[in-house]
Amino acid sequence: MTFNERASRVIPGGAHTYSKGRDQMPANAPEAFVRGKGGRVWALDGREFVDWGMGINNVLIGHAEDAIDQAACDALRQGQNFSRPTPREVELAESLVELIDGIDMAKFAKNGSDANSAALRLARAVTGRSRVLFDGSAPFLAINDWFIGHTPVNAGVPGEATALAHPFVYDDLASVGRLFGEHSGEVAAVILEPCRERRPAAGFLEGLRALCDAHGALLVFDEIVTGFRYTLHGASRLFGVRPDLLAIGKGMANGYAISALAGRRDVMHRGGLEHSDPRCFLLSTTNGAEQSGLAAAMATIAFYKAHDVIGQLDRTGREVASAITTAAAQAGIADFLSAGGDFGCRPAIACLDHQKQPSAAHRTLFHQELLKHGVFMPWICPSFRHGLSELDQTREACVHAARVYAQAIECRSVDGLLEGPPVKPVMRRYN
Repeated sequence: MTFNERASRVIPGGAHTYSKGRDQMPANAPEAFVRGKGGRVWALDGREFVDWGMGINNVLIGHAEDAIDQAACDALRQGQNFSRPTPREVELAESLVELIDGIDMAKFAKNGSDANSAALRLARAVTGRSRVLFDGSAPFLAINDWFIGHTPVNAGVPGEATALAHPFVYDDLASVGRLFGEHSGEVAAVILEPCRERRPAAGFLEGLRALCDAHGALLVFDEIVTGFRYTLHGASRLFGVRPDLLAIGKGMANGYAISALAGRRDVMHRGGLEHSDPRCFLLSTTNGAEQSGLAAAMATIAFYKAHDVIGQLDRTGREVASAITTAAAQAGIADFLSAGGDFGCRPAIACLDHQKQPSAAHRTLFHQELLKHGVFMPWICPSFRHGLSELDQTREACVHAARVYAQAIECRSVDGLLEGPPVKPVMRRYN
């Protein structure tokens, strides 16, 4: 029995995150990882890889970073969970308030879905309204019904659960304005990632802020990915637009499970005890303040203050993008294979077929060939510990992979080159 078969017998999909599933990887991808250090990982079968996946974009310093792991271990040896608050959760909340522009309070959870959905519940409580507007082009905002119900994977989600959430088009301010007009006086919040690999169009975020203010809605930034990656101080430092609430996670503890909902005091206080309004049941999780995660987050913040992590992520990401584009140019396929974006810390890979259309098959082929040369790259997530050896190996692997990709373009097909099925979208109706 293979590991995949064994895992699928006891875990639906064989993994606890859909983007880790075997349908998301080439046939020659490692079935499982058993350890990691810095910017490298080791597979169950003994193979070693340069890792550009980095735990689905949340290990931004490096695997098994000694100072962070030691802080987490020291904390859990004093007791992992208690029935009263602890100094660590207060200290971490204070640190986040000091770090991130425009926030006064924070509350902890374990993942971004909980934080984002809690933000919407809080916005509904504060405004007394029910409808929310969300970025319909976002790859992911939450596992909860308000988002998943609008995707092809909506089995089990009642229509009533999605009727109060309305998608808009990112960078299209008019699409947001139309929804405010259609649901005048009913919109509680607008939620979106402030940016992905591209900067928002000029005036877009400013326009969202103005629309929310004009219509009495709250603006929520999903910074689960952008936080601790683009800046340590929140996207408002980059773009000059402050949300009312924001969610952070992933990089804030270098892979340890913790997230946070943060925001203005006059909004966040509705989840507390110092008011006379109807109570909002806001993020009451058993393990949201477990000691190891809190300690890891504090150690991560200390590491960022001692090292130029943000700058290193930007420089390393640009080097990886350059490795791909240079290899593609050398292979004569610059029009079909590329990587880049406005932010070095989050470059995107573009894989096109011979008709210059986005192609999952060609993306799978490229990753397949990288894997043959010891590079795991389902996407590009640079870390602080990716160094010269990892970059050199990646450059060499890109050269080899681009040559095979060029054969597919010349043959107008991946047939005979791709060794298994192409990857599939996570958000699809049927397997």
